[in-house]
This record gives sequence, structure tokens and C-alpha cells, in this order.
Amino acid sequence: MSNLAVLATHVGGFGGAGGWAGPWWVIFPLLLWIAVIATVIWVVARKRGRSSIEERPLEILSARYARGEIDSNEYRSRRDEIRGKS
Repeated sequence: MSNLAVLATHVGGFGGAGGWAGPWWVIFPLLLWIAVIATVIWVVARKRGRSSIEERPLEILSARYARGEIDSNEYRSRRDEIRGKS
């Protein structure tokens, strides 16, 4: 038997970890990539949610100003409140 065949038999196959660790070389990277993709999706969704939370009140405020329900001073004051400027 050649040295390479003896080594392959001893290790558990060509390039394989063998034993209990074998499946983890496939499962762990897969779980890692799933976690990375899920994190990116979560971050993007949170950013969109924040902008839409601020945009909707500004749209309503602008519509009220356009209809003449509020004057320019009240519009600016409320806009600054919505944006967090005091």
C-alpha cells in the first residue's frame, strides 16, 4: 500500500475531517452566511422604517400647508419638531 493510501485511510478520506466534525465543515459556513444575509436584510428594513416614520408626518403637514389650513410659521415650527430640531 502506498503512503498516500495509508494517510487517506488514517485521516478518514481525502481531505475529510472524519468523525463528529465532518458535518460541521458544511453546516457552520452555511449558517454563517444565513446569519450575514439576515442581518443585512434587518438593517436595511430598519433604515427604511425610520425614514418612512418621519416622512409620513411631513407629507401630512405639507398637505395641510398647501390647503391653507396652517400658515408658514406654524408649518416651519411643526416641521422642525418632527425632524427633532427644537
